[in-house]
Amino acid sequence: MIGTIGPTIIFTVSDQCVFTFESLSREISGRWAIHETPGTKPRAEFLGPGLQSITLPITLSATLGVRPRRVLERIEEMVETGTAEYFILGFRPVGKNRFRLTGSSESWDLIYNRGELARAKLTITLEEYV
Repeated sequence: MIGTIGPTIIFTVSDQCVFTFESLSREISGRWAIHETPGTKPRAEFLGPGLQSITLPITLSATLGVRPRRVLERIEEMVETGTAEYFILGFRPVGKNRFRLTGSSESWDLIYNRGELARAKLTITLEEYV
């Protein structure tokens, strides 16, 4: 097991299935207020940490033992229901809080006879949920 997003999405590599992401992009920020003062430079005030966000591009391929349509349906359900889960990578959580799936973008690359989806590319966006 490589990692999980809750019990629904399990990234794994075995001799029967390859379901993993291609890269991980994580954004961490702070929240700042800028106060304008006449005759001097503006003053910055730290308000606290911002919400972290993660972007994962994923290739889903039936030739690698993954059922692309099933994974896309699970992701769609998580996005549309506002599910928030811990993102675990290598048995350690990424960040201190759970993440919610805020969006997904998919392209269906290979469709077989009778509409069976054989390969798709997916990018999911997660945002910290506090």
